[in-house]
Amino acid sequence: MLEILKNYGLYGIIIASLLEATVLPIPMETISIPAYLSAKENIIYLLIILVSFSTLGSIVGYSIWKRLGKIIRNKYREKDIFIKIKILYERNIFLTLLSSAFTPIPFEAYVMVAGILSINFKLFLIGVVLSRILRHFPQGLLIYFYGDKILDNIKLYSFLIIMFIFSFNLVKYLILKKIKASDI
Repeated sequence: MLEILKNYGLYGIIIASLLEATVLPIPMETISIPAYLSAKENIIYLLIILVSFSTLGSIVGYSIWKRLGKIIRNKYREKDIFIKIKILYERNIFLTLLSSAFTPIPFEAYVMVAGILSINFKLFLIGVVLSRILRHFPQGLLIYFYGDKILDNIKLYSFLIIMFIFSFNLVKYLILKKIKASDI
């Protein structure tokens, strides 16, 4: 399927973008980067299409999981852990969705959890758009300006951002743990 999507350029990006947030656990870069390299003059257009259809796919995925998640929500609605997870997700929705742009966890997992937890839709939508822009625009712009030469650096750039987010979250966790320990 991946080869089919790569061969269809714009249509491949549209299909993969729609499916990325619902059922397609492959990195969009496997389709978008070859498309960017083959149509450098249209990269901005391709990026807008990718973000738009990925957002649309996220809306569909959220809606599906919100409906399917009703059973889970009804079973665990009164459980403290479910309430805590939902509060944490909503409180940190931007950080959660923005970090999805740089983690190896498939994006549809973030969409699935948001739907199951019935997260505030407006916050979810804003977070999705920002995360998709943050994930794809730097890659597209780097390819636009530097072409093939930049591909190895994109891998390094993604790794460094993942390490920064991981380190930030680790430090935040340790500080919060220390604060909670001192409250006892």
